[in-house]
Amino acid sequence: MPRGDFQKTLGKGRVCVGRARAAYLGPGLDLAPHRNLAVTIALGLEQPFSLRFLQEPSNARWRRCQAALIPSGQVHHLRATGLMAFIYLDPLTDDHRRLSSRHLAGAEQRVRELLLQRPAATVDEMCAALGVPGRIIGDARVAKVVRELEAKPEHFQTIADAASKAELSPARFRALFQQHVGLPFRRYRLWRRMAVVASHVRRGNSLTQAALAAGFSSSAHLSSTFLDMFGISPSALLALDIQIDA
Repeated sequence: MPRGDFQKTLGKGRVCVGRARAAYLGPGLDLAPHRNLAVTIALGLEQPFSLRFLQEPSNARWRRCQAALIPSGQVHHLRATGLMAFIYLDPLTDDHRRLSSRHLAGAEQRVRELLLQRPAATVDEMCAALGVPGRIIGDARVAKVVRELEAKPEHFQTIADAASKAELSPARFRALFQQHVGLPFRRYRLWRRMAVVASHVRRGNSLTQAALAAGFSSSAHLSSTFLDMFGISPSALLALDIQIDA
């Protein structure tokens, strides 16, 4: 399919949110250096993009990629001019440690072909096309809290609230959560709150309304967190008139 037709298929851009996965599909954005909360698969759907990791001097040089796995919490800078896909994995059920070069080889072509066949493909369908390996959480107490957190992330104000649900001390819960989920509790809570924000914005609520509904103290708190997480402010992203599926 010609480039113009593929751009038409993707439209101005789309954000799709699953249970604890998310994806951005659309033009490469002028992203500031940032750190993703979720492990991210970045794909250049038309052409390679440039990527560098800023926390490690040995990896601070720019490199050209067609596909890349971006670890959670690593400050990185990405430049892209063509159409991109960013697939944010579920920290709980996606086993990023088993992702290999085999999964990334030709990954951009597999997602591209999926989108050509199904322009409204979900993030779960994209992960299936990539063969993202799954895993089962090994502690029922942590799993119970995660499931409640997924449903109502705005209700968990402190780690003590979560620890009491698991019938553990905050210190023990903090250690178990990091071990089994792969993220600190506070950062996973922020990740889940972003899904609430997307849902409220899709329904036509303002960023302030979405921020408060998701448990952020203010729209400014949401904006600073979003910028640190994605390299763009939520208002700048919404100004692109992207479609949100949440």
